[in-house]
Amino acid sequence: MFTYSQFTNGYCTNTIPPGNIIAIYQADYTYGDLNAVYVRGAGLDMDSENYDRMILYEDIPHIASMDGVETVILYDISYFDALYTAASEDRLLDKLNLIAVPESIAQDYLHQTNVPYGTEYLEEGRLPLDGAHEITISKKLLEKHFAYTDEMLTRAIGSKVNYDNETYTIAGINSFDICYVSFDAKRNCGLCQYDVDTFDEFVTRNINYKKTNDFIYPEYANEIFIFTADGSEKSVLDKLFQEYPAENYISSQYVSVWKKTFNESVLRKIIVVNSIVVALLGVILLLLNKKPVSKV
Repeated sequence: MFTYSQFTNGYCTNTIPPGNIIAIYQADYTYGDLNAVYVRGAGLDMDSENYDRMILYEDIPHIASMDGVETVILYDISYFDALYTAASEDRLLDKLNLIAVPESIAQDYLHQTNVPYGTEYLEEGRLPLDGAHEITISKKLLEKHFAYTDEMLTRAIGSKVNYDNETYTIAGINSFDICYVSFDAKRNCGLCQYDVDTFDEFVTRNINYKKTNDFIYPEYANEIFIFTADGSEKSVLDKLFQEYPAENYISSQYVSVWKKTFNESVLRKIIVVNSIVVALLGVILLLLNKKPVSKV
């Protein structure tokens, strides 16, 4: 029963995501048990003085310049919070609320974020492809902002709409009154690709927003997605761990090492406990089979 329980409830069966992407999110705010498992498996040397070090906005240029880092994408909290406020006040229909997420992130790396994006909101069609000038939009938004009639809605997928000097092909119909558009690195629709020319504005706007709304740590960057060159994911992840061990990470390398290390500890526990049980059973059997000594 112990063995069954450990394999059923304690054995890690997480799917390993595709490589070359490192998702960073905030959960422990210190070097915690999750990270300790990876560090043990990866054999990293850690400096205890860094255990509470998080990623600040001012650290992003340094991270973007690391060997093996190709792209850094940042969560724009002021952008998304404005959208959440509109949703809570039932004002989503008042404007077109655009969200753009790279396909590779949407497929495997959104589960640790607050981005309201995914196939669960689809009524028909699909999500937009990167760089394809596509949009997935609700019927209500098509009716209000593009004067779609009931008859037009029946054949909306494949038709085109013009918004903000851009032409989009409708790829899907969304149940949520938010517009998903193709990701474009030059346009910020919630996830902003790091660019040295626009970064100061991004940081100033987000820090000011956090201070105005009494965030405890306004200088901390929120969710971060790092795209690495082929063969560089491990070296980049290990360097991030050593420099910013208070962050939490998800990547192919992280899950592979974490899963292997954690499951090895589960197996060791099973072996030790079962060995003790077998030894105890052996002692009990010996005592039961021991012939009584005659006192005559």
